Amino acid sequence: MRTVARVLGISGGLMLLIAGADAVIRSHADTAIVGAWATVASGLIGIAGGAVAMRRPRLAVLLTAIAAAIAGLVAPGVIPAIADITLVFLGYLLAGAFLVAAAVIAFLGRNKAASGSPTPNA
Repeated sequence: MRTVARVLGISGGLMLLIAGADAVIRSHADTAIVGAWATVASGLIGIAGGAVAMRRPRLAVLLTAIAAAIAGLVAPGVIPAIADITLVFLGYLLAGAFLVAAAVIAFLGRNKAASGSPTPNA
């Protein structure tokens, strides 16, 4: 499961990075510029989350969820800048789905540590 989380996190981050770079190039409004740079940052966070999914799945959950949240929050400013190119627009939407899926899969694949409470004797 961690391998799937790794692949989804890295690919989602790369797609966000591409969409963010395209939005930086195409945008003219201030909100789109700020959103485009936030999208680039969330792409880098998503890549980092996917990269650590094998060794530290809890950190991967945190990073990929933050990247998906940032991309979702700035979507109203970024989407008008990238809506002309269908492939980039659909990649942006798919990247968000990949990052959410990576967070869920990394969460399900984590090692369950001892809770600290003793187990009852049977």
